[in-house]
Amino acid sequence: MVDVCLILEGTYPYVVGGVSKWTHALIKNLSHLKFSIVHLYEERKETMKYPIPENVESIIEIDVKNGLGFKFDFRDVLYLIPRAKVYHCLSTGFAGVLGLQIKSALKRPLIVTEHGIYWKELEFGVYEVECGFKIFKSEKEKMNICIARREFLRIFKEIALKCYLKADLVTTVCKYNLEQQLSLIPAQMVEDVKHKFKVIENFIEPEFFNPGGRSTNDEKVVTFIGRVVPIKDVKTFIKAMPLISRRFPNVKFLIVGDLTQDSSYSSECIELADSLGVSDKVKFIGEARALDYLKSTDILVLPSVSEAQPFVILEAIASGIPVVATSVGGIPEILNERGIECGLLFEAGNHGKLAEHVIKLLIDENLWKKFSENAIKKAQKFTLENFIKSYSKIYSEFIKS
Repeated sequence: MVDVCLILEGTYPYVVGGVSKWTHALIKNLSHLKFSIVHLYEERKETMKYPIPENVESIIEIDVKNGLGFKFDFRDVLYLIPRAKVYHCLSTGFAGVLGLQIKSALKRPLIVTEHGIYWKELEFGVYEVECGFKIFKSEKEKMNICIARREFLRIFKEIALKCYLKADLVTTVCKYNLEQQLSLIPAQMVEDVKHKFKVIENFIEPEFFNPGGRSTNDEKVVTFIGRVVPIKDVKTFIKAMPLISRRFPNVKFLIVGDLTQDSSYSSECIELADSLGVSDKVKFIGEARALDYLKSTDILVLPSVSEAQPFVILEAIASGIPVVATSVGGIPEILNERGIECGLLFEAGNHGKLAEHVIKLLIDENLWKKFSENAIKKAQKFTLENFIKSYSKIYSEFIKS
């Protein structure tokens, strides 16, 4: 029997992203505990993007499709689940369904952690949830079957509510998420359950605490780092590029992130850049280490439709880089805290405002410097040590009980 069984969807160890980074750091830094991983997938991936720590005893793969559609009952595969002292789901979606059925069958403690909130993302109208699963295969399909989307929203809200009420502990990464979680619970029940909800913020790895400084030459670098997928809305960044380059002809744009997870969307982004006449100013780097590109970045842009507490923003502020990002999820908590503002916010999809903010920071040296200094100060609270201590204590208490 292992200490902890993590239940993930479409992420670690096959996909680079925030949830995977979080998972890898958790396992690696809790080397005194034995872990198993249950990985739920829609399209099986063969290539592991992370080296598996020695304290992972097994990885079990389970398909969430049953030939007729998505699978919402995993009782027929419970015999595959590794026996553990604690079970820990990293979403309330399919992982939540499985976690609840494990808790019912094995009578073991269940922890639920949410990064992106499944049901909230569907409420926003996205067709790809944060874990990478596509409820709808294209924007056109989403528009044609909006009734089905509403049904999926109902299902995922129902699953989330059951997780919130039945889990032994519910953690999340920002205050915004906590407010959304509690908003789903009937008002008369909130006081009885809110004691088991806890915010444990994300962390910044030590190597990012190394300010890169602004470009010393005339060329300015504005960078997006993340998966090139619709939920990150890279197209809004590309639409802003002509406006920015008119004011700063020597500006260079970088798009750093996996181009293969949604190859059709990546192709559309490349075609959009060409049609707008900025293909000579933007480089699509592909999957790469964020640290390598933050060192030469003047401004980080994150135009996502939905986020929780993005690692890339935390890594940027640790590097002293001001951020221009959408005012979604927990992003305002990082960038807009009074007295230590370190970025500018815009509404999702507003490429004009994105361009305006980038231009403002490139023009105003004093504002850039102020935000850079505030960013480094703000970053000091997001330590890996605090993150690991929090989960070490949680696991210890459940294992002992």
